[in-house]
Amino acid sequence: MKNRPYPWYHDVELFTLKEFLKYCTEKYSDSIAFSFKQKKDVCNKTYKEFNNDVELLGTYILDLVGKNNNVAVLGENSYEWVLSYFAIANSTNIVVPIDKELGINDVENILKNTDSKMLFYANSYKDFAEQIEKDNIDIKLINMNEILSNIIPSLIEKKVSLEKINNTIIKEDDVAAIIFTSGTTGASKGVMITHKNICINVTSGMQSLKMYGTTILALPLHHTYALSGNVLCPMFWGCKNYINYSLKNFADDIATQKPNFILSVPMMVETFYKKIWKAAKDSNKDKILKILISFSNILLKLGIDVRRKLFKSVLQNLGGNLDMIICGGALLDIKYQKFFDDIGIHVVVGYGITECSPFIAVNRNHYSRLGSAGLPLTCSTVKIDKKESEKEGEILVKGDMVMKGYYNNPELTKEVMEDDYFRTGDIGYQDKDGFIYISGRKKNVIILSNGKNVYPEELEFILMKNDVIKEVIVKEKDNKIVAEIYPNKEEIDNRKIENVLEYFKNYIDEINKTQPLYKNINDVEIRNREFEKTTSKKIKRNYINK
Repeated sequence: MKNRPYPWYHDVELFTLKEFLKYCTEKYSDSIAFSFKQKKDVCNKTYKEFNNDVELLGTYILDLVGKNNNVAVLGENSYEWVLSYFAIANSTNIVVPIDKELGINDVENILKNTDSKMLFYANSYKDFAEQIEKDNIDIKLINMNEILSNIIPSLIEKKVSLEKINNTIIKEDDVAAIIFTSGTTGASKGVMITHKNICINVTSGMQSLKMYGTTILALPLHHTYALSGNVLCPMFWGCKNYINYSLKNFADDIATQKPNFILSVPMMVETFYKKIWKAAKDSNKDKILKILISFSNILLKLGIDVRRKLFKSVLQNLGGNLDMIICGGALLDIKYQKFFDDIGIHVVVGYGITECSPFIAVNRNHYSRLGSAGLPLTCSTVKIDKKESEKEGEILVKGDMVMKGYYNNPELTKEVMEDDYFRTGDIGYQDKDGFIYISGRKKNVIILSNGKNVYPEELEFILMKNDVIKEVIVKEKDNKIVAEIYPNKEEIDNRKIENVLEYFKNYIDEINKTQPLYKNINDVEIRNREFEKTTSKKIKRNYINK
């Protein structure tokens, strides 16, 4: 199919997670929903079995804490994590996913601030549970590792009635989850996401994008991108989802599970790219690979597609079946998109934000634009708040996927809402066909004394094309644009660079030649340690001078 518009993939509408699970269970009953390691064995759960587990655990939750309470979840990715999420939400309670990278003090603060009545925790956080008990926090503590081994078998043995869970009434505007963001420029906020927000967002997103076969759940589940994109979206299409417990095992999981598609962030895509080229160079085949790519592209122009055969050995290192990578979370350099497309893997880029549950736009399987964040979903209305003379401005969004508000913070909610539109804080523009392009964050904009606006992310994106730069922040200092760089020491050694500062100044001089004068970087600062980051590994910009 040519790269042009085509009909949506479905017209299904679902409004609560209970409806969503019922739809998936009835449609894909005996298909494998989740696959995961249990001790040394691989365990499979069909959609029907997963639904049964949700009903049993949901009944258990109702018996312990009743309805309409906040229930927190803390731990690494696991079947039990996903099961707990559905059981909490489908028992009329509200899920509070906790970032597994947080320390005990932050965890306790979230539990207290949300008045959570129960905490499901992974066995690896047993010391946290013990500390919570010592600190006399009034909360029921449930070890997730006991759900399959003890809790559910016990409920089955007792032949517990499922009447409670089956008779629960969930309204579409009920809050399903409170997601705490890890902000790069401010304090964490609790985003209240309703059942309708989540379900409309997923079904609308899947009108644009089709998933198939097997995938691997590797993104951390406390993020909305992972939960919706890496769990709910594959479920909608009846996919098999292998749950990766740790990124250390990701390469092995790809080799054994042979996924058809994966969800990723730019860092993962860049890692794949670097590993492929390193392997090619180590075996003295990098020149051959470049020649084959050029040859394949000529054939493609003639309508002949032999990529899967021509690059079979390369694709084999990614399991052999991988033909789609869905990427979000940050900007992705188009060189990676081009490379993977050259070898037969389509990189689909999307755009979202937690407050929008999270998807706003996505490129399609067969209709996409390099460098864009995609087309707005059918559930979202996008407008660009800009001056008439300008091309870009702040991206505003309204629709059924926009959050209910910030938890216990109506003032902040009012600040970001304007006539039903949510102010994303992202700066960008749309082309004539509606594709969205992101330039940077409004909060990060550098306003020079001449009135010109410079979005540091644009320059950082260009700078990071150089492997000698490990991390970089572009900032304003004394009305000048400065690049603060944390160098890649390994690359410095490999390239035998003696004067690092001079090297970067020369590199920036070359970049400046390609930019308007007002965007020129005027100075360079070299760091000797990494920038401080959020738990989602984004640099905290309010700490850049520390």
